[in-house]
Amino acid sequence: MRLELDNVRHVFSDNGYEALHGVSVHIDEGECVGIVGESGSGKSTLCEVIGGLLKPSAGTALCDGKDIYSLKGDEWRRFRLSVQYIFQDPKASINPYFSLFSALYEPLRIKRPGLRRKEASQLIVPMLHRLGLDEEILSRRVGEISGGQAQRIVIARSLLMESEVMIADECVSALDLSIQAQIMNIIADIHRQTGTGILFISHDMGLVRWLCDRIYVMLHGRIVEELRSEDLPSGAKSEYTKLLLEASR
Repeated sequence: MRLELDNVRHVFSDNGYEALHGVSVHIDEGECVGIVGESGSGKSTLCEVIGGLLKPSAGTALCDGKDIYSLKGDEWRRFRLSVQYIFQDPKASINPYFSLFSALYEPLRIKRPGLRRKEASQLIVPMLHRLGLDEEILSRRVGEISGGQAQRIVIARSLLMESEVMIADECVSALDLSIQAQIMNIIADIHRQTGTGILFISHDMGLVRWLCDRIYVMLHGRIVEELRSEDLPSGAKSEYTKLLLEASR
């Protein structure tokens, strides 16, 4: 699956704020791409547009060459199932009234109608073990677990859905450094072992440079530079990119 934004603008209708100014980016099948920039640079708006959550004001968002926002029926369903999110606040993306088992089972039932709980358990438990969680956690609710555990549950949900692209929006910024490192290693292992495409959004150039093959640098709703991680730091041309590199040391 290839995702692409072509000259996308987005203006929020409630306040007239233009968050994206003619942004063009792409993520090829199986690629790990980083979007880096300070808070307010438009990173989250970009990922919502490319992930099918926010229709752009102008320009096009494409999936394998087709306008995402013109997809209907089975094509739209396939897109929504194939692109999964890891949000900055994982607890907010898990229904607080569900047990964690139900939080993982319900999406699976959408993807595989008729899937029984026992069959789902045979998929869920090995996935938890892979991510360093015991199955006893499945009886809990999201308010009873830590942020690091919640982030693993959201990653498990994405993997169980067999997503082709995982969008990680500031997914480790709120975690302690030790947990942050664990989650980053999990994401890197997922990319290496499954070939899942990763769109990784962060304000931390060090994290993006470590994880990603290719990087877009954003400032005030615009892409100021595109470069490969292997070309850093000497390949940076933008002064803003150089500042981000300096801050990550």
